Amino acid sequence: VKERVGHWWTGGCCRSARTKVVLNNLCMTFATGELTALVGTSGSGKTSLLDVISGRSTGVTTGVVSYEGQQCTRKMMRQKSSYVLQADRLLPTLTVRETLTYMAYLKLPGHFKPSDIDRKVQTVITDMGLNHVAENRIGGAVVRGVSGGEKRRITIGVQLLKDPDILLLDEPTSGLDAFTAHHLVQSLADLAHKGKLVIMSIHQPRSDIFRLLDKIAILTIGQLAFLGRPDQMVPYFTSVGYPCPVNQNPCDVYIDLTSVDRRTPDQEIKTLKRAKKLCAAFTNNEIYTELLKRITFGFSQYDSEETQGTVERASRSPSYPRTFNCLLNRMNIHVWRNRGDCLGRFIFLPFFIPFIIMFLGRLGLNQESIQDRLGVIYQASQVPPYMGIVNGVALYPALRDLFYREYQDGLYSTLTFLGVYYVHCLPFNIISSLIFSGILYWSVGLNPDLVSFGCFILVIVMLSQIGEMVTVSIMGVFRNIQLASNATTLIFSASGVVASGLLRTIENMPTVLQWASYIALHKYSTEILVGNEFHGLKFTCPEQAAEQCLMKGDMFINTYYPHALEHMTRNFIILGGYSTAVFILAFIVMKIRGIPTLH
Repeated sequence: VKERVGHWWTGGCCRSARTKVVLNNLCMTFATGELTALVGTSGSGKTSLLDVISGRSTGVTTGVVSYEGQQCTRKMMRQKSSYVLQADRLLPTLTVRETLTYMAYLKLPGHFKPSDIDRKVQTVITDMGLNHVAENRIGGAVVRGVSGGEKRRITIGVQLLKDPDILLLDEPTSGLDAFTAHHLVQSLADLAHKGKLVIMSIHQPRSDIFRLLDKIAILTIGQLAFLGRPDQMVPYFTSVGYPCPVNQNPCDVYIDLTSVDRRTPDQEIKTLKRAKKLCAAFTNNEIYTELLKRITFGFSQYDSEETQGTVERASRSPSYPRTFNCLLNRMNIHVWRNRGDCLGRFIFLPFFIPFIIMFLGRLGLNQESIQDRLGVIYQASQVPPYMGIVNGVALYPALRDLFYREYQDGLYSTLTFLGVYYVHCLPFNIISSLIFSGILYWSVGLNPDLVSFGCFILVIVMLSQIGEMVTVSIMGVFRNIQLASNATTLIFSASGVVASGLLRTIENMPTVLQWASYIALHKYSTEILVGNEFHGLKFTCPEQAAEQCLMKGDMFINTYYPHALEHMTRNFIILGGYSTAVFILAFIVMKIRGIPTLH
């Protein structure tokens, strides 16, 4: 297996991508009813091997992975296997039962009734020993919930919902205390002995865990140094000149023996030479010879003409409406129970109202009020996108990380996830925009026409929604949250300065910026708000300055925004197009960047 090295943008037309070999010349077999442990130091290839078996490897793979005589494909392994990642990606606001129930609605076939799903969830809860915490929330860094060991069991339980033939686990004991790790591996051994094929990677198993294993594979430098039963390990290594010292854990001894020490160049050369020697010795041993015979015999048990290209058709997947509704309900419950984030969605935008009112007060109809009204319009067009950034940065990353895991499990598509998030955001943005507009509009005394008020609300809603979806798009480019936030803020700041015409008229700007304003959001939102506010207004004028006065709002529009009224419908359509365009942009960005390989 060769994997790319470097950033996602490497490998373009000007520079080829670097690759490295992470697995080399591996020949292994695993049996149903056995718990197999892949052991070795960090970088030995354990996780890469699990990725290859599961069909998730992003590298260039040569060779064959087969199951029951059929060559494994990604689609087949999604049907037959489940993969438990190293990190627990769970929503902290949901209970254990809710977490498993929502996942059951996403995983189980469409013909499953709610009563069937409830029974399946209860079975998994019982099998994983979670009855005592079934109604407890998962919890997170701020609000404590279930323990680390229980989170591991929940993560494993999620993958057991579809009753897979093969269960793959990447470092399931990572971060657990010795007692919890032992009982978790005991549960996996019991599961394997019920007829499952269970393969797990583990960094360095203790002696009590060592005794629970049915088979052990030691990996080093991407190659196989040993594969066999635990009771074969000591005799084998003794036969090649490395006996196990008395009263020591054989697994610890032989993992250290096969490790590469990279602290100094001399040690690296010495230990690398030893590791290669051990790998070569194993391929010449009778254990490996018997392994090859079993693999050859296993292939001969299946008639190639009958099995070629035949993959058992999976049960019908959940319907799209059920998947969409399940994701939307889960997302809404997650935000609703997170009181701080939920409250923030409603009050972040209205929070600016007191400052605008204190600064501008009640608007009159004198000449000075023209500038004040422009100030209100500027704030009304600038604040909503920024609040969209705040909401997106606060809420989207956790949902995105959960999507990455569920996408790799084949549960739903990128388009479905973004569609659910768009629909989820919309009611919150509508409500916060109604509060913001209703208080601000009538408090400062903007155009009292009800149609104008409705147009004002609609613009604020669109700006809020666009602001959040642009943030989602930028977070697809920059997965670093702070960098994405800064980039999005810069985009909206530039748009407001260049295209609004409130700080400097567009006609007086350089030609390049005039053209750039046509792709900026604030050109169209500002034209709507200016035309909406000034149309039909009449202003008072001091007698001594009558010739310099703007007696009517339409005079101001004709002078500074000459096409605002006739382009009102066009500008609303363009804002709607922006909302659709940023949604499509988010989808394209996520498809180009791809889904990161999670562990």
